[in-house]
Amino acid sequence: MSKYVNINSQLDALKLKEIEQNFYYNIKDNINIVPKVTPFKGINTDLLYIKDNKILFIKFMDTTEDLFFILEEELLEVMNEEYESMKLKMTQRNKDISFNYVFIMPYVEIEDTYGFDDFVNNNIIDRNKLEEIKLDSNLIDTYLKEANNEIDLNLLLLDICPEYYILNNRLHLNDKFKKISFYNDEYKYTATMLENSQIENAISINYGNTLFKGGSGSGKTSIMISRAIKLARVYPHHRFLIFTYTKQLRNELREHLDILYKDNTNLEVHTFSSFIFKLAKKYNLVIDYNMLKNDYEKTFSNLIKQAKNIIKTKSMFKGIFIDEAESFSANEVDFIREFLYKSKYIFNVFYCESLNISNHLNIFKQAFENIEFNEYVVLDKNYRQSKELINFTNKFIKNSNEYINTLRPSLNKEIFTTTKPILNDGKVVDIVKVSDLDEQLSAILWEIEYFTTKKGLNYSDIAIVYPYNKKKLKSGKTIYFQYLIRKALEEREIPYIYAEDTLTNLSSRNGVTISNIYSIKNLEYKALVFCELEMLYNQTINDKEQDYQINDFVGDLNKIYLAINRSTEYLSIITTLNEEGSDLIRLLMDSK
Repeated sequence: MSKYVNINSQLDALKLKEIEQNFYYNIKDNINIVPKVTPFKGINTDLLYIKDNKILFIKFMDTTEDLFFILEEELLEVMNEEYESMKLKMTQRNKDISFNYVFIMPYVEIEDTYGFDDFVNNNIIDRNKLEEIKLDSNLIDTYLKEANNEIDLNLLLLDICPEYYILNNRLHLNDKFKKISFYNDEYKYTATMLENSQIENAISINYGNTLFKGGSGSGKTSIMISRAIKLARVYPHHRFLIFTYTKQLRNELREHLDILYKDNTNLEVHTFSSFIFKLAKKYNLVIDYNMLKNDYEKTFSNLIKQAKNIIKTKSMFKGIFIDEAESFSANEVDFIREFLYKSKYIFNVFYCESLNISNHLNIFKQAFENIEFNEYVVLDKNYRQSKELINFTNKFIKNSNEYINTLRPSLNKEIFTTTKPILNDGKVVDIVKVSDLDEQLSAILWEIEYFTTKKGLNYSDIAIVYPYNKKKLKSGKTIYFQYLIRKALEEREIPYIYAEDTLTNLSSRNGVTISNIYSIKNLEYKALVFCELEMLYNQTINDKEQDYQINDFVGDLNKIYLAINRSTEYLSIITTLNEEGSDLIRLLMDSK
């Protein structure tokens, strides 16, 4: 098992002590460990030791012998108070849980108990006792209390370390801990613990600016929400802020917090615009609502100018996290950073350039030029897709990168990022060629029938994705593709729903999801039908000497990349185009 020896944090509550690291190396395989647990406000423990459903909280004290000689009685009293506080809070929230809490003091020898006889004997491991444990590691088990009911214990873990859990995830990678099923507001959820490397990434928090880079499905959002909850719980008197680009992801993360972090009073989730409007309400900024309707951009820009005057006197947040950072403008990121503390702040950016489908995409400009990052973290495992889908996507990535680099060798970077599969199973990717729009609609219906009757999927497991709801052709005619697919589904009596801002991965679905490329950005499905690629504007690059044309072409590659990464098991691409007329289709076909 991983012993979490790679935890690397500058924060006192999360820092791995030398004695703690040595302790990990001596832990046997039949022991489960949860590191850096904050069971209650004001109580930070270094690890939770679990054996045969018996639990032991452990805190490593780096108190020196000289300091202990001066403050011996006072330190014993403080530790005893924390232990009694833990007992009281555990009784209030988990009446049937048996536990113990010990303090390991490797540098001191306790000779006088100052009246704390029971506490010193049962809850303190001093230098002498620790030496005995080093010779016989089984001696640590003498501090364990009675065994707990397994269900009660799992629910306790979800309650005291919610930052290590992910909701409704199809994978269960950390088999040391059970998947938990529970109800919240009459809706059933499941919670699975993050795998060990993800937990290490979540805890290894440092001060300053950190950039996380990883392809779609590499767990960026899971790491981010875990870090944010962890910090909010470790520092309950400080405030923290998460930014997302889409309302859809904002809604999902808020739901995530409502379920897992029930005591939340210091962690907010916003889009850039919702944050600005909150500032406007809180600080009485001037808003002309008539102008807001008539000229949103101008009115919103005026709000930002007013808000900038507030920043000068407001260091509001100890930590800020930006997810979907590739879609934020440089000015927005600079504005956001101004709300951080001036020292000992945490600023984390989670970034994947190939998920940028916004208007300000510029592959020729370096992202975050104004920020000096103290740390770079690369996430390369894929926690979403089957092996066959990842292999297909990686080939598409390789082909796309090579094509762009042949056009612009001086670019000296890869636009798209590959990921590594963690699953061995795989399903075949299908690219279906059809002759016209009617045949394309028929093929979509056939795919849905195939997924439901042959593969046993529910309608709610399937999404139909297309670039835009409608497109105006060169002839002047407008194709309303959303209307066409909706009509085709109704004729077959296939239930469907729209991918709107309120639809998240935690939502209950009662039909096939139909969506354009923008509304599907944060959702995932077992099976996905990607169609009407003809709507994409940049099938080829007409003038390869023009940077803007290459940039626009990459923008459409990004849309394809985003779409094919929404599927977890099955992917079907349906098109009337061929390789001769479309470089987009050629790159996809070559990926087969």
